Amino acid sequence: MCITRVGKVTGASRGKASVDFFDGRSLEGVDVSMVAASRGDFVEVFGDLALAVITPAEARARRAAWQEIRRMAMPQPPERSRGR
Repeated sequence: MCITRVGKVTGASRGKASVDFFDGRSLEGVDVSMVAASRGDFVEVFGDLALAVITPAEARARRAAWQEIRRMAMPQPPERSRGR
């Protein structure tokens, strides 16, 4: 299975970019030569290759979806009984 991540380009030069992802991680040297991304663009990244430039609305929707997946995947602490 292949997973892509969405991040915001914080700097770009000569076909390479720095990208900040929603989880707080950053990646230097992302190849943006196929999508011509520039500073401020949101990109979909696989490995160190940008596959597409996406709209800010699409980036927000993807972020919300990943937050929901993480929320559902996290084990919930057991509820305590209040009868004590």
